[in-house]
Amino acid sequence: MRFYVMLFAAIVGFIGLCFPAFAADMPQRVVTVGAPATEIVFALGAGDAVIATDTTSTWPEQVKTLPKVGYMRNLAAEGIISLNPDLIIAVAESGPTPVLDNLRALGIPVTVLPSLSALENLPNAISVAATALGRNDQEQALTGQVKADIAAIHDMAAHHANARRSARKKIVFLMSVGHGQPLSAGAHTTANEIIELIGGENPMAGYDGFKPVSPEIIATDDADYVLVMSSTLAQLGGLAGVQADPVLGLHKAVAARHVLTVSASTILGFGPRSVGEIRDLAAQIHRDEAGK
Repeated sequence: MRFYVMLFAAIVGFIGLCFPAFAADMPQRVVTVGAPATEIVFALGAGDAVIATDTTSTWPEQVKTLPKVGYMRNLAAEGIISLNPDLIIAVAESGPTPVLDNLRALGIPVTVLPSLSALENLPNAISVAATALGRNDQEQALTGQVKADIAAIHDMAAHHANARRSARKKIVFLMSVGHGQPLSAGAHTTANEIIELIGGENPMAGYDGFKPVSPEIIATDDADYVLVMSSTLAQLGGLAGVQADPVLGLHKAVAARHVLTVSASTILGFGPRSVGEIRDLAAQIHRDEAGK
């Protein structure tokens, strides 16, 4: 009996010694670049290791008080090096490339996620981040939930399309940029993919990327809905402010209160929270159509 007690104690002691080693293998000082990368790291339960983010990262709330390493496309190596990180997790559009190369040359691991401009890449991006963070157990649960949510979005869009038995609703994305002309989103943008995922049609899909649009084009556009960033709605003081805007307010869908909102972080790239946003947009359109 005494032998088994001693054996059990030895095993417990061995495991106790191993846990610090396992913990030591996990990065302790992580810098995230790009709002979707930051959201993924926190969703994997590694938020306590994040010591700095880029300026596009505004969620969760605690990242607002963390040091910033600059805009995701215009990073400076010196500021990042001074933080002494043991891992950088960045979205695919981060750069400039020479800065990331310099960081790697100094021995700082840099993990660049697959492009998050396509929602289908999100599970793979989560897996890549989880491997770099040593969070494979959390990865399985998160990717499983995300895959289920993506499937639900496709099912919802198909169901609503069959229920309507009518033409797809036209949805145009407009982004206010200070005092300049608003930008609309064409093909190969997250905004365009959102519109397609919720069963809509983007009238600006004939060109790639973002393009300025004149007040005349906005006033004559026949889209059924206008999609804007939630930050735009907040800056203009809500829907009434958007309707009063001298440019955005020219659109007939705005006058009809057919305004959809999505977070700025999702426009930058799809993260774990994006799936819920897209599902809510699809549900809103369905409610509007059902109420007619």
